[in-house]
Amino acid sequence: MDDVQEYEVGRHRIRIACPDGVGPPTPYSLFLAEHIPEMPGGTVVDVGTGAGFLAIVARLRGAARVHVLDINPQAVSVALENAERNGVRDGVIPLPTGPSIIPLPAGETVDLVLCNPAQLPLPERDRADSPFYAGPDGRAMIDEVIRAAPGRLSPSGRLLMTHNSMTDVPASVRLMEELGLEPRVLGERSLELRPFIDRAWLDRLGGVARGLYEVRDGRAYETLYVLEAHLRGAAGVSPAGSG
Repeated sequence: MDDVQEYEVGRHRIRIACPDGVGPPTPYSLFLAEHIPEMPGGTVVDVGTGAGFLAIVARLRGAARVHVLDINPQAVSVALENAERNGVRDGVIPLPTGPSIIPLPAGETVDLVLCNPAQLPLPERDRADSPFYAGPDGRAMIDEVIRAAPGRLSPSGRLLMTHNSMTDVPASVRLMEELGLEPRVLGERSLELRPFIDRAWLDRLGGVARGLYEVRDGRAYETLYVLEAHLRGAAGVSPAGSG
């Protein structure tokens, strides 16, 4: 049996098992989970669900239906098992991957597009099945999610995603605004650069001068953000928050 780890998010305790091939919740997903709002009866799509951690938090916070998808088929199976482990399997719906990164059925919209995207700038893929690689600038999945979200949101829906400083937050804000979204930062947190991050590559992209990371007391840090965006002019959008 796989080891089961327990995570605390607000008043909820979430039990997650991750077999080989499916990674556990990361500091990014843990931070994003803190900002998933209470949403009784809401609908969600969790893009890149991994072990299902964010989908489970959304169900525990009242979402009636959470679509989950991942390019790793094993991850979806694990997500469903973890949903069962936490008593929320009913309402967690596997969604086949398709031509769009948010392949909902035609005409279907959701109240929340939830995503902790791959977002690590690397000169090349670190391994064939890397969960982190998203192109040399780290933006491939970020851009795809932002471009797809407006057409998948209900009138009062929102996009909620992580975004690190290494992948040009201002560029994402501009793209959201160009697509008719109104973005805002819900939270930010400083994290020391992890060992697998290629700092030399970040320097080639502009490094400290571009705000991709900062150095304090000889240590390098990224900034992690939670971004929220809703359709411009949408009425009745309530602020996200932790419960």
